[in-house]
Amino acid sequence: MANINWKLNKISKSNFKKMLILKSTKELNGKNRIVFKKSDFISRLFLNKNILIYKGCFYRKLFVTKFILNYKFGEFAYTRKPFRYMLKSKK
Repeated sequence: MANINWKLNKISKSNFKKMLILKSTKELNGKNRIVFKKSDFISRLFLNKNILIYKGCFYRKLFVTKFILNYKFGEFAYTRKPFRYMLKSKK
């Protein structure tokens, strides 16, 4: 079964605008490359494009391949710092 054929993809107004720009000009420049809503799905129009995902204080670069399609942007932009337990020194 395909990844999300039976579900409607949630697309915000800002990403829909970016998709229209991509369809007409075939490229994204400047502010149009930045994605702020990580809950939106990655559509086929973003295929083979570099996109910046906003993570709160900086941007993460993402190159969209065919394996990333129909996933959400947030699945590729981790916002939490990995936790490590501090080892106690032996006396």
